[in-house]
Amino acid sequence: MRLVLGSLLVALLLNLLPWSGWALLLKPDFLLLVVLYWAVHESRSVGQTWGFAFGLLMDVADSALLGQHALVYVVAIFLTQQLRIRMLHLRLFEQALHVAGILFVAQLIYIGLNLSLGRDFAGLALLFGPAVGALLWTPLHAIAVLPRFRRRGETVML
Repeated sequence: MRLVLGSLLVALLLNLLPWSGWALLLKPDFLLLVVLYWAVHESRSVGQTWGFAFGLLMDVADSALLGQHALVYVVAIFLTQQLRIRMLHLRLFEQALHVAGILFVAQLIYIGLNLSLGRDFAGLALLFGPAVGALLWTPLHAIAVLPRFRRRGETVML
């Protein structure tokens, strides 16, 4: 459980960094990505309650509409839970494609909520973040698996 909490804390800190310029456009939602990872691999521990709580935390941190991130996180975790068994039987590249779809749906919800509030459309560059998030799925898996294998004394097989 320490690994899960530690990785969520690191992801939260990455989200809170002051991103700007192109880095802001390419920045995935690190916290959502890590929550999705643990929703797939530790489904008994991490679920929609965690997503809702971290979503509210991100709403406060980003000064966003209260519940915006929470809604997106809960919907994304729900989609992940629906695809969980299938994803566990796929290779990492194929899992990343599923995650890309989930992250794109999450981004579309963000865009829809912002447009419904009367904000301007920021452009299609907003879709770069989910693509980068999907590319980070494999390194995230490699990093998260290492401590579990070291603890058991097994060799790491990626």
